[in-house]
Amino acid sequence: MKKISILFLIMFAFLSCKQVDNPKEQLLKWAKKGEINERVSCKSDPSQTYCLYLPSNYEIGKVYPIIYAFDPHGNGRIPVALIKNTAENLGYIVVGSNNSRNGLRPERLNQILSTLFADTQNKLSIDSKRVYLVGFSGGARVACMVAQGVSGVSGVIACSAGFQPSRNTLGFHFIGVAGSQDMNYLEMKKLNGTLDSLRIPNQFIVFKGKHQWPNESTVSEAITMLDIYATKELVIPKNSQLIANYLSSCKGRIETLRSFSNGDSLVLAYSIATRTIQTLEGVANSDEIKSVANELSAKLEVQKYFASQQQLEKYEELKQNEFMESFGSKPQTWWDVQIKQLNAEKEGVKRDVSKRLLGFISLSCYSYVNRALQNHNWEAAKYFTSIYCQVDPENPDGWYALACLQANIGKPNVAIESLK
Repeated sequence: MKKISILFLIMFAFLSCKQVDNPKEQLLKWAKKGEINERVSCKSDPSQTYCLYLPSNYEIGKVYPIIYAFDPHGNGRIPVALIKNTAENLGYIVVGSNNSRNGLRPERLNQILSTLFADTQNKLSIDSKRVYLVGFSGGARVACMVAQGVSGVSGVIACSAGFQPSRNTLGFHFIGVAGSQDMNYLEMKKLNGTLDSLRIPNQFIVFKGKHQWPNESTVSEAITMLDIYATKELVIPKNSQLIANYLSSCKGRIETLRSFSNGDSLVLAYSIATRTIQTLEGVANSDEIKSVANELSAKLEVQKYFASQQQLEKYEELKQNEFMESFGSKPQTWWDVQIKQLNAEKEGVKRDVSKRLLGFISLSCYSYVNRALQNHNWEAAKYFTSIYCQVDPENPDGWYALACLQANIGKPNVAIESLK
């Protein structure tokens, strides 16, 4: 009887000490490498999910840099699809949150972020020295908030929204991005200037576009820069081929732009040259590009461009303030004139500024009309939807808001037409 009892205890101890399946191994039983995995459920809260990309060479015995991506509408697939080719080439894991979105209460957002980070740390083989964040619009604000609030973030790519620097050091690399016609362009440009004045290294990349996720080449350049920073800081071994390719690509773009000989192209060439010099400082010889940058900065077209840009940015800020003071106080006819004047600009920097101001009016109307609808203030809702649909006729949010208003004031048939 005694021997049976001992045998039972030994068997019980063996079963009790048996290790639970490794969550990293469990993930690889179904997650596909080299492809986008649409929805990975968080173990502690299956209602929370994220989109995942694992590079084709992913193995749980190694560690990989990771990019957490935040979309303002909680669509994790958008940034993951945008980044996946670069992630494959450079060996990054990419995670796009499907739950972090605009309009959440702070406590709910913190819960979502905590769950996301805990689940990915548990399931993925992450290089803790190379954790990066990227976001667009409200998602960029989330990325900046996280980077400022927790330690261990190595870099942030903030597209179309930034943060307020609270000290003279950041603790992470910052790359700001904005479209040339983005209503938040001025905010990102000012942030770049503020960080420069504080002597905080940063980059500001402008692409041709509106308030939207940047194109793939812009995001790829930003991620490549983060990789080079890791090389400079000896976090990873020097990748001579990556640096050579980056330098060659920048030289090629600069020379192509110089060949056009117009002010816009020369300024863009100068911008690429200056950030290439800063990025490669200490890891590659950039004397040739420095010479080109000096030559470009001395050109009359470039000097005129920067002078006019400064004046236009002052004008843009004044108009933003004027519009803010005019919402609710100026009649529809006044807005008709303003919108018509802004739409009249057809080319160049003035056109970009006008597009940004039109976007500014649109975004302001979005906030005002939603507040009016929530408060059942139908007169205010009518005022703001009329401006909204005129200033941004291709935006479905304006027509949806108008349909909500019409349904609430007893015009269901007209509301259906607005929805169409």
